[in-house]
Amino acid sequence: MPTRINRLLIPLILLILITLGSQGKTNGQAPANSKYLPIISYNPAGWIGPYGGTIIAIVVDPSNSQEIYAGTFGSGVFKSTDGGRIWNSVNLGLTNLNIYSLAIDYTHPSTLYAGTYHNQVFKTINGGISWTWSGTGMQDQAIVYSLVVDPVTPSNVYASTRGISNNGNPPWSGLIYRSTDGGQTWSPIFFNVGGTGLQDWAYSLAINPNKPTQVFAAFHESGPFRTDDSGSIWHQLPNGINDGSGRSIVISPQPENSSRLYYGVWHFDAVYKTLNSGDLWTVANHNLINVMVYNLALDPFAANTVYMATFNDGVLKTTDAGANWLPSGLLSDELYSIVINPSMTNNLFAGTGGDGLYRSINFSASWERSDTGINNAMVTSVVHHPADSYQMYSSVYGAGVYQSTNRGQTWVEMNDGLEDKFVHDLVMDPLNPKVLYALTDTGGLYKNDLSGGTGWVSTGQGLPLTEFPAPAFSADDPFATLDMQEFFASPQSDESFDQVIKAGLLTMRYAPSNPQIVYLGTVGKGVYRSTNDGSSWQAVGLGGNNIRSLAVDRSDPDLVYATVDYYGSMKVSTDGGSSWKEAYLPANFYSVATSPSEDGIVYVGTDIGFYRYQSGSWSALGLTDQTVTAVATDPTHHGVLYAGTTNGAYYSMDNGSTWNFIDNHMNGQTIISIDFDKTNPNVIYFSTKTHGIYLASIRF
Repeated sequence: MPTRINRLLIPLILLILITLGSQGKTNGQAPANSKYLPIISYNPAGWIGPYGGTIIAIVVDPSNSQEIYAGTFGSGVFKSTDGGRIWNSVNLGLTNLNIYSLAIDYTHPSTLYAGTYHNQVFKTINGGISWTWSGTGMQDQAIVYSLVVDPVTPSNVYASTRGISNNGNPPWSGLIYRSTDGGQTWSPIFFNVGGTGLQDWAYSLAINPNKPTQVFAAFHESGPFRTDDSGSIWHQLPNGINDGSGRSIVISPQPENSSRLYYGVWHFDAVYKTLNSGDLWTVANHNLINVMVYNLALDPFAANTVYMATFNDGVLKTTDAGANWLPSGLLSDELYSIVINPSMTNNLFAGTGGDGLYRSINFSASWERSDTGINNAMVTSVVHHPADSYQMYSSVYGAGVYQSTNRGQTWVEMNDGLEDKFVHDLVMDPLNPKVLYALTDTGGLYKNDLSGGTGWVSTGQGLPLTEFPAPAFSADDPFATLDMQEFFASPQSDESFDQVIKAGLLTMRYAPSNPQIVYLGTVGKGVYRSTNDGSSWQAVGLGGNNIRSLAVDRSDPDLVYATVDYYGSMKVSTDGGSSWKEAYLPANFYSVATSPSEDGIVYVGTDIGFYRYQSGSWSALGLTDQTVTAVATDPTHHGVLYAGTTNGAYYSMDNGSTWNFIDNHMNGQTIISIDFDKTNPNVIYFSTKTHGIYLASIRF
């Protein structure tokens, strides 16, 4: 398996004394006679990988093939100066780190534009050293799907956008803008596509380098359009088009082929081509079935060679203008982007939905990981071997499962047999630490017996199936990924899903007092229970609900708590799921954890703070101004609590009376889970939505 090279974990040398009067305290002062004085130590920045994450946009400097920029969803822009081997963050001044598009000025390659998700455009004139907001004139909270720069008059820049309508219903507030002053100001030049009730948006723009007044747009539902006069008049191009679900449009830069374009779609026909600037289209999808296109790349020196980044079929390639398509790698990945190095066309880059960045140096014949330094992975859980302080595993949403044998200094993929790399939770069998379980989006439950060396095997007799892969979280949920947000904005066609699949699985928890009993939370199918260590499962209620988190009482295996994905409700069962009662609180629930030392007590993270629940009663424990996404109780120190939020992590030494911010390095990060080193509970791993794993060592 490929190795994901990480930075070496520098010994824990930097000590920060955080007293109970330190920065970040909320809800009162610490008592003067506090029992513990915690010292938090960490390696510089504290981040231990894995690298990767969701890569939406890629551009290559046309004058320097070694300089590449990558736009991530969550961690901003990264730059490589060595052809993609090593990457560094270039985000100074970039206040929105959800990047959806990048464009480079071919006449001045140190000038770039970055289109964001809900914050218009940013611009750099020094190769990413610093950025300034450059969205004056654009609609509020604009999502900028595509940017193109006029290659002859670079002060002319075009942007395709969608506005704040993001609830799954039109009108979409789709607008195409033009700037004539290098992004200082923007003016709308095309809107109300499909009528005022639709206001469709364009996913992709392409400019004709041989005739820069000619610009093409691929609209979400309304097909391709063209303007021949820089946007004053637009023409719909429907001739030959059966599928208007446009995702990508590309044009040949060769003067002799400047009327040739390819148009990629989402629902039916995959790709079309035209030889006359869109006046007539023909399908170019021979041997393609149910292929969903995200992005196209056209070889600048070979107009018959096109690469396709797809949602469900990896990279596809044609060298005969679509007469035949062949698989070209990355089959197990959801791809957002593919780019050809314009001066080295054997060199390609592909950005994935969660699995980082890949590079090919042989025209896509093979691919290698190319994201060292890109800290953008969505880590959903960390599992530590109970007897080996160096052995740990992590699940990465979109990238599968990783293993480290040196406490995070380096990571290795361990995905053999794992057909679905979108993993929500990773669980170690408490009866056998060599057995791991991976809970996936659409692949169901997988088991890996590390002693056998057979890799991941599908398991889960009795677990539910579904006819439609509903997203695990709503579009505005703290854990929602880009594909979930886009799902609600762009409902899938029935033709996109033509088979019954396994229901999504979100969380799995063993009963501490009886590890033969284990509970599992699903997407839309409620809670399942196993009484034979996961060999077989039975539904135990709450069907129709997404089960966000589960907790089982430390001494009663039938006392179970479940947080669900609708407002105001945590569910409690005292009979192993045979019946459930509601524990109402006017909040959205995200995480629940039982007390390690007291029966009948759970701690709950909500969008109105941190709570304790016991015997039907709620007690507020602070952080009322925070959305608490992860909760944990210290396994060895009574009264010590941890809270992960949408803005970093906190700890309390006194059962929640006072709270302190753990480390500014996690500022702005959404914490997904909090896990302890089983060999040393003072070592804590914070899994984040967009920055990998943060390691902290708490010494009391």
